[in-house]
Amino acid sequence: MKQKPLLLWGVAILLLASYVAILFRTIADNEHNIQVEIYQNWKDHYIVSTKEGAFVNTGTTKQTALSEAQGYGMVITTLAAEKGFATQDDFNALYTYYTHYQIGKGNHLMQWRQSQTKNKWQSDSLHNATDGDLDIAYSLIKASKLWPKSKHDYADAARNLLADIKQYNYNATTGFLTVGDWATVDQKASTILRPSDIMPAYFSDFYHFTKDPFWDELNTRGIELLQILSKQTKTGLIPDFAWIKTDNTLIPAKPNQINNQFDGDYSANACRIPLRLMQSDNEKLTPILNKMLDFFTEQKFVYAGYTLKGKALVDYQNQSFSAPVLAAAYKDEPYSGLVTSQKWVIEEPIQGKNYYDETLKVLAVLEMYNK
Repeated sequence: MKQKPLLLWGVAILLLASYVAILFRTIADNEHNIQVEIYQNWKDHYIVSTKEGAFVNTGTTKQTALSEAQGYGMVITTLAAEKGFATQDDFNALYTYYTHYQIGKGNHLMQWRQSQTKNKWQSDSLHNATDGDLDIAYSLIKASKLWPKSKHDYADAARNLLADIKQYNYNATTGFLTVGDWATVDQKASTILRPSDIMPAYFSDFYHFTKDPFWDELNTRGIELLQILSKQTKTGLIPDFAWIKTDNTLIPAKPNQINNQFDGDYSANACRIPLRLMQSDNEKLTPILNKMLDFFTEQKFVYAGYTLKGKALVDYQNQSFSAPVLAAAYKDEPYSGLVTSQKWVIEEPIQGKNYYDETLKVLAVLEMYNK
């Protein structure tokens, strides 16, 4: 008589386990389908194939390629390939374009912009943008692991690019990277810090890949700079640009000193910082990221830009600001409300009208589901 209840309990436990397994499989399938759809729509709208390879189109009225966009595209493609919905051919097309527009023989940095002129498609200058090349280098390391038998030596390409970043984009006086090779040779410009260029997960990978202590030291220095900036405000918000002073103080840029009126605000460059920080498991970054997320949690909306004191610069939201916040808060229990409020980003369709917003969205979503 006592065996029947035990049997019923056993059946109930089995059914519950089956339900949980199905639930988790359904969630996983849903996450996979979301990523596939977002990636494919982004690819259809922004990847342009040419005889020189493929590039990510950043233009609206006319096609334009940027090394920044090429870096995003190459990282996105390796993330998608890891998940099974991008191919080596997809990556190779982007890689070929990058190799075609390197600065010169023996200099593997990418020329920062190409567009259509009266005569042909060509670069505007032979300078680089550091953030784009950091993304490209990271993608090459990932590609070398994904396709170790490729006819392309991605590992060697990564080593060459990292060596040139170290040679042309580093200021020994500040202990950190400049915003581009053009700035490295300018005494004042070489002290400009773009905090979104601090990519701890990348620097850690670069160190393990090259065994060069330079990258480990750069990572330590970058985190130190973020700590200084984070402590300067109650909000924890970090500016688009800051000046590194000789006494190791950091001064947020003033309006129009470097790029635009929002140079010293949490704006279009700094909005990437939550995404850059969530990619790393370095515990020193947790207080910096959480301080920012605490601020966003207290806001009714995450607007597209703030002063460092927390005043909204605009009265609207966009994906380039909300997507990194969503990715940083995802699966972190104290910020479940923030995740809920920012999930509109996932539901927003890719329209092909705003390269920056929609590319950061794709990158954030792919990274988010890696967490």
